[in-house]
Formats: sequence, C-alpha cells, structure tokens
Amino acid sequence: MTPNRPRCPLCNGETKKNGTTSKGSIRWRCKDCGSTFTRRRTDQTRARDFARFHTYVTGTAPLTDIARQAGVSRWTLDRRFASFWLIDVPNTPDPNRVYDQIFIDGTYTDAGCLLVAASFDHVIAWHWAKGESAHAYTQLLRGIAEPLCVVLDGGQGAYSAIKACWPNTVIQRCLVHAQRVIRRYTTARPRTDAGKAIYALALKLTTITNLDQAREWTLHLHD
Repeated sequence: MTPNRPRCPLCNGETKKNGTTSKGSIRWRCKDCGSTFTRRRTDQTRARDFARFHTYVTGTAPLTDIARQAGVSRWTLDRRFASFWLIDVPNTPDPNRVYDQIFIDGTYTDAGCLLVAASFDHVIAWHWAKGESAHAYTQLLRGIAEPLCVVLDGGQGAYSAIKACWPNTVIQRCLVHAQRVIRRYTTARPRTDAGKAIYALALKLTTITNLDQAREWTLHLHD
C-alpha cells in the first residue's frame, strides 16, 4: 500500500480510485466494504484558516473584508475562528536574560486589566489582573530577571512591586505620562503665562535625546 493510497476509514481495507467529486477531489472506494470517501487534509485547512485569523487579529481590516477575500460569509469565518481565540499563547520569559530597559503598563479591557512588560522590540511577559495593584505587578515581574532600568506610568502599585522584586533597578517615569499629567493641570490651551511656559516645557520632554539637551531643559525648568 503506497502512502498516496489511503486505507478505508471504516474497515481499514485496501482502496482504489473511483473518479472525482464535483469539486475535482479524488473519490476513493474500498475493495472490501465498497464504501466511498474523499481524502481531506484538515491540517492544510486549519493552517489556511489560522493564517487568515492572524491577519485579522494583527491588522486593521474588518472581518467582512477578510471573509470576502476568502469567498465565505463573515459568520462562516467567525465560526472557523472560534477555536483560535482559545489558543494558550506561551508566556514563559527567560529568567536568565537581562534587559537594559523594560517598559511596563496596564491596559483595561472588558475581560480585566492586562499588565504587559515589553522591551524595545517585543513583549516579554503579561499577566491578567483586576487592577494595577502591587500584587498584580509582582506576579508580572517575578519571572523576569532584574533589568538595568524600568519605565512606568507612575502608578503606586507598579512602583511598590519594582522595589520589592528589583531593588537595584533604576526607575524612569514615562515622559508621555508626565506630559499628560501636566496637561491635566494646565489644559492644552493654558491662559496664564506660567501655564504656557510649563506646558511648553512639557512638550519638549519627548524631544530630549542627549545629556546636553536634558541639562538645558532642567535649566529652563528652574528659570
């Protein structure tokens, strides 16, 4: 029996070709029981559907457009994607890899708060929690080696977890979050001269790239 000639799925008997279906697939007939069947490559079908699922979740195209490209309805494609949402993505960071800088933050969704630790180019680890508490951030950080520097939004929960898990790590406040805090007090269109000066300094925070610019910014802040 050659690998290209399958066994009968009912009696495991030998088979022979028995024409084709209306779609062009080869029909096989069992020599013993007489049953006919077609050979399906479910692995190729799943791989094709998962490629479309990956395009959907990582892109901006709506499900309707992807379904149109696949030649099916959006409800059919949604049914095919149902099992892919349950795939458990590996979340085991290398405990021996030391990063120069790590960014941590929380994002709130309908399912809860997703805490994420990332480097410049990839996500290191994540943890689902009810909120950005010290305990939740501890669960996120405990499997990661102590980095040289960590950037956070300024929340007390993250700060406490870093001090407990990474006592020697330098803590850097996220400059974008610092800008947002200042804008909250001055608004985007401050009316007073002091508010305009402080907000202008806040906007320059994210343009600093070297020590000379940082020194000049600090002098302007003192002035």
